[in-house]
Amino acid sequence: NSFCTLLPSDLMASEPAKTTWQIFVLGTNNWQGGGEFAPGSGILHEGHHKSLSAIDGVRCYSMWPSRTQRSDPRRGDYRVFALEHDIPICESVSPVSSYRWHRMSEEEFAAYRARLLSEVEAYIEEVEAANGTAFNLFMAHHTFVNPTVMAEVNARRVAAGKARVPLVVFAHGTALKMYQHELKGESPDFPARFLPWMRDVTRVFDSSAGHVDGVYAIAEAQRQLFCELFPTFDHGRVAVVPNGYNQLVFYPRPAPQSAARALPPVFAPGLEIAAEVKAALGFDAATGAAPTSWSAASATTTERVVVFTGKFADWKRLDVVLKAAARYTTAVEADVPNSRVVTLVCGTGPDADRLHYHKLAYETLGLGRTYFLGPQPQDLLAEINTIADVGVFPSKDEPFGLVFIECMACGTPVVGARSGGPVDFVTPDVGVLLEESDDHDVLADRLAATVTAALRDNWKSAMGPVCLDFATKNFSLRAQCERMLGAISAQFLAKQPASAASPSAPNDQRPNDATAGR
Repeated sequence: NSFCTLLPSDLMASEPAKTTWQIFVLGTNNWQGGGEFAPGSGILHEGHHKSLSAIDGVRCYSMWPSRTQRSDPRRGDYRVFALEHDIPICESVSPVSSYRWHRMSEEEFAAYRARLLSEVEAYIEEVEAANGTAFNLFMAHHTFVNPTVMAEVNARRVAAGKARVPLVVFAHGTALKMYQHELKGESPDFPARFLPWMRDVTRVFDSSAGHVDGVYAIAEAQRQLFCELFPTFDHGRVAVVPNGYNQLVFYPRPAPQSAARALPPVFAPGLEIAAEVKAALGFDAATGAAPTSWSAASATTTERVVVFTGKFADWKRLDVVLKAAARYTTAVEADVPNSRVVTLVCGTGPDADRLHYHKLAYETLGLGRTYFLGPQPQDLLAEINTIADVGVFPSKDEPFGLVFIECMACGTPVVGARSGGPVDFVTPDVGVLLEESDDHDVLADRLAATVTAALRDNWKSAMGPVCLDFATKNFSLRAQCERMLGAISAQFLAKQPASAASPSAPNDQRPNDATAGR
């Protein structure tokens, strides 16, 4: 298991001089390793785990789910919640799953929670017995199943005569988006099932129930959305703590980034690509073989690279990027002699979505130098970000926008849409936010004009050092974790929850029971 090298030693085998915090963190997505790619929340959880563990006086222990990976017996600081199915997801697909919670039957959902509760309790008891010290902080990622499980752990502890442990929740965008879908009632994929259960049955985010001490939101827009969805939670206990990035991974890589340049493009089966498009892509004219790398067809002296990184979800608006690519490629190559504009797409989705975007790129738009590279590990993403002249991420209401920060950390300016988390930190010094439009053709025109200017005027030369400095000073994981611990003392625990002395267990009715008679 590749995780045996994440930390220098087994935390349960060490004896720190003083432990101020002993923290248990329950994640909802896998960490990256063992041949399994991780979605953003899994990468963030792993980064928090490492950064918290590196702070003097902090011991951090974690649990997270995986169908592929398993616990390493040499490691005491984490456990894998082993699954026989894909990791359940709230809204859009991840690199490892398209299995939504809404597809679970009531029996499957109840069984999942019950087994998770059992394994969490067992691991917590194991750590406390080994260390001779009780946990003094629980943290749950996502505003859905995990906090209900940790609230139940607390209720059982109190019933057994143990002290209640403060519980904080790290909000991620996908759970909140799932609740929004349920409220809109426009999609049969999202019936009104889980938001009523969270609000009316578990009451985890009802402050009078005393289950949760505080919530971290990664952007002001997300804080506002959480407060709208859960109006009975004390909004003074919701702190905005912007995401941090891994500074050991994302930094300007030295030339020539040969590993990233050698990546082969991926072509979905069943494509009918015109001969001239194949030629521009670098297919072998004699054999018809696909290019061995995206850079193999380059024979010009001036290369301009645009990168998009993200999952193939509608709200990420990859179609806008592809439509814009057809326009900025033509414009820049006309303006800059002997130039070659390349657009790299990193990410993936279900087969149907992959085929849809590949067809749009190659059959509809005839893009000759746009390459789909699939999901990539973080080291290679850092190389790609370094190669790129500009990163484009035109998501609609992006919860935070960690890909923006990771791109800037590699010295590359960014372009996004003026909505969601990026509004908080993308300034004219580091990039541009386009005015929003629900008309994707209009947004594509705006993106094309902006990228054309970025490539023609070489924004990276002037903005790159500013981007790097901005990311380094404001968005390190260490700084985020220190802000999180600071918020606990200053904001969350300044007053006790209304029912903190003896919280009742969250009601374990099944989600459908909450909507009976509605």
